[in-house]
Amino acid sequence: MSEQPNVAVGQVSQDGQFRWDGTQWVPIPRGVREATSWTRPMQLGAAALFVVATVYSVVTTLLFVNHDTMLRALQAQGTQFPAGTDMDAIVNVSIGVSIGFVIFIGILQLVAAVGSYLGWRWMFWAALVLFGLGGLSALGDIGTLMKPSTSPVPIGAVVVSELLALASLGMFVWMLVGAIKFGPWAMRKPGA
Repeated sequence: MSEQPNVAVGQVSQDGQFRWDGTQWVPIPRGVREATSWTRPMQLGAAALFVVATVYSVVTTLLFVNHDTMLRALQAQGTQFPAGTDMDAIVNVSIGVSIGFVIFIGILQLVAAVGSYLGWRWMFWAALVLFGLGGLSALGDIGTLMKPSTSPVPIGAVVVSELLALASLGMFVWMLVGAIKFGPWAMRKPGA
């Protein structure tokens, strides 16, 4: 592999293992990928959607999930309680579980937002799963939209939640297409 004047600087060898630096062929480290026009918009879109969804779900839960709204939602769902059960205890546990779940998912989403923004390759797969699960929640929200009394949050908040779930589904599809077409974060192998 000697000097080759007809080879442009930065060109990748046919086998994808070397790059011409102008004087010699330099080995390309394993696992190196190059950004495409989709890469940065995908990373920024994922990070932004994670932050918006987290802030929205935490604020909505803290504003609207309380004793009265949870009791009303449990009754509207037709939940059967065993005789002699303390309703206040069940409602308080339900509120605690709801808030705890939202905070747990919020922390996961904020970590995913940071990893997406920084372009961590392993975070791509975690983000893909989180967006897939978020997209599935669009199906659950349809039932709530049909019978809004079963939710402790107002119908307007459920509509926004449905829009965020649809955005998650869209992000999931975009990321999946990018992974199939190029690789994680729509980054391709050098020379591909």
